[in-house]
Amino acid sequence: MKVLDEGTAEILVGRDAAGTFVELRIGRGEAEAFELVRLNRDEARRLTALILFQTGRLDRARTRWVVRDADRARESA
Repeated sequence: MKVLDEGTAEILVGRDAAGTFVELRIGRGEAEAFELVRLNRDEARRLTALILFQTGRLDRARTRWVVRDADRARESA
């Protein structure tokens, strides 16, 4: 991934110089203000799995619980 504009609080993803970690540089909207997070192989895989899982849920319709007989439910409460 590539940072296009440092003022928009984007995330830069890459490997560290030794190639042992995945680095996430999270911008805060200022040119030099960013947070660096290093993930090992297992942590990076877990993060990827969570992102893919949540992305798959975006298109699903939310299920709602509907009480069929609202009057009866109020009486029993």
